[in-house]
Amino acid sequence: MQGDSKKHIRKISFDILYDVFFDKKLLNVAIDEKFNSIKLDDADKSYVRYECAGVIEKIDEIDAVIKKFSKVKLEKLDRAVLLTLRIGIFELKFMDKVPSFATINELVDIVKTQSKAKGKVNSSFVNAILRNVDRDIKSDKTDKKDDLGQHKKSDYFTSKNCYFRIYNDAEEKVLAELDDKNIEYKPYDGAFTFNYAKVYKVNKYKDVLSLDNFRDGNILISDASSIYLTDKLAYFIKERNKKSDATISMMKLLDVCASPGGKILGLIDLIYDDFYYFYAEARDISESKILKICENINRLKVLDLNMLVKDASIYDELDKEKYDVVICDVPCSGLGVVEKKPDIKLNFTKEKMSTLINLQSKILDVSSKYVKPSGIISYSTCTTTYEENEDIVNKFLKANVDFEKIYEKRIDIGDENKADGFYMCFMKKL
Repeated sequence: MQGDSKKHIRKISFDILYDVFFDKKLLNVAIDEKFNSIKLDDADKSYVRYECAGVIEKIDEIDAVIKKFSKVKLEKLDRAVLLTLRIGIFELKFMDKVPSFATINELVDIVKTQSKAKGKVNSSFVNAILRNVDRDIKSDKTDKKDDLGQHKKSDYFTSKNCYFRIYNDAEEKVLAELDDKNIEYKPYDGAFTFNYAKVYKVNKYKDVLSLDNFRDGNILISDASSIYLTDKLAYFIKERNKKSDATISMMKLLDVCASPGGKILGLIDLIYDDFYYFYAEARDISESKILKICENINRLKVLDLNMLVKDASIYDELDKEKYDVVICDVPCSGLGVVEKKPDIKLNFTKEKMSTLINLQSKILDVSSKYVKPSGIISYSTCTTTYEENEDIVNKFLKANVDFEKIYEKRIDIGDENKADGFYMCFMKKL
């Protein structure tokens, strides 16, 4: 990796990380916005993605280095100075194949242009700090640099154990293509037992995206928790249907926070053929979120899904006791997926947690009113805090004695075949 080949790429990383650290944007949102406004080849995009995620993932170590070498306190540093130092220290300490001179020279140029009033002073300051850091790393013979340049460690965008389920009895065709492309895969071997889903995993997300079978709609990529939830929920739905006295088999399904659609689309595939009449609706709070569901619908060629922009926290009397199954995968702190999305920890505060808990409780309470007698509501999060999971469910059940808990599962990060952290609870309306 040559320094000159990354000319101006560091400025792109700077712009994205500025949005994340100081404008509080999510990393994937900031990256998408930037990439949509410029033209970059795949190699440069990969470099930027990797650098941005790496700076966030290693932020505590990086800031400790700044504190060691800077006489100015972290919170007193100019934003451009702080950010260029963070990027520079990440490259010097964790990207062994990047020449030090390229890192230092280009970041000094960036801070000079970003700090017009104090450009000379700030650039001199950044230059001195980074050169001292570089000398310190090179002089410490026992400090072997972590070479993350080849993505040997965790990577936000190519996470290990990418799970996917195969649609429409296409297993033989999908596995044949994986073999043909020499992509290693294996059946899911965790503690979860799947009754209906055919679940496999590969080491890289991009390997699945490259498959013709993915393009043709024979594969749905999901995390382990999503696949497990839909499979387990399908089991309880099928059991409920067996016990039903109805002469016409009917299912009305609602997902109130559906984007990008993995749970409801997976569930439709698992239960659709069991019902004579089937209606499914996916909702979310904005048009942009609904469009994400559309991307999956178009690829998977799912025709039987209605979509609606709607706030799940606002009650609609017209939906009272209308649905057999309601899915509430509520907005949460996301602490169960922090290893994949390190930027989550940057925006985690007690105040935001309190706001989230109130929203989660409201969505569960509102959505429960849409469930028919003997119907099921599923409450889930991708976080690991008791306050967002068991506590909300227990308070809900105490206040709504016409519901009973029929299934509950909690997974902590790293448990159960290195799954993400998540929680789910199914409750039946009596």
